[in-house]
Amino acid sequence: MAVRNTMSDLIALTRTMIADPAGANQQFTDQQIQDRLDASRDDIGYEPLEPFASIVNTASTNNIAAFIFADYYSKHGYWEADVVLQGLLGTAFWKVLTPVSTELLLDNGAHWQFEASVFTTGTTPGQLPPVFATGKVYDVYSAAANLLDFWAATLAGAYDFSSDGQSFKRSQLMAGKLKMADYYRKQAKPKIAKMVRTDLRPELEAPWR
Repeated sequence: MAVRNTMSDLIALTRTMIADPAGANQQFTDQQIQDRLDASRDDIGYEPLEPFASIVNTASTNNIAAFIFADYYSKHGYWEADVVLQGLLGTAFWKVLTPVSTELLLDNGAHWQFEASVFTTGTTPGQLPPVFATGKVYDVYSAAANLLDFWAATLAGAYDFSSDGQSFKRSQLMAGKLKMADYYRKQAKPKIAKMVRTDLRPELEAPWR
């Protein structure tokens, strides 16, 4: 799949993690980085976001304490920028919503805000729940670890040498990449596999039960 514009922030983050800045000397193309990110992708459909209601008492609420729903949070981090939010807009439900700000590249979950200055100019009731998110999330740590493994493989032929009384240890390049790969892999999402015994006869239920 061609490089998607909505992946630019994730690709840039991954380049920073593996110390491979874009340019003439880059080790990986954007396509190669996107492919590794896609290999770690989870597709999310209609995740109910967690609302956070702010208690506001200003002129915008007629100087009466009121709840304003301005902030929503996902339990997933590292969303692609084409994520779609849906909810109540006016009197119609399942409308596509446009937040005023987004934070998609967070470890502990994304954040969307529907009021820029909720405590000064927020208006009630804000964006009423529920709000649902549909899109794609990525394990950037797993992708970075895989890319570093690939990079280390290209350095397998590097060797140490001495010249004119100087010692050059090119093997450190490979060791450094593998060390960083291991560091990122420890932060990656856990992998879950479901084991099925195929050597056992299925349990039969008696017809009279």
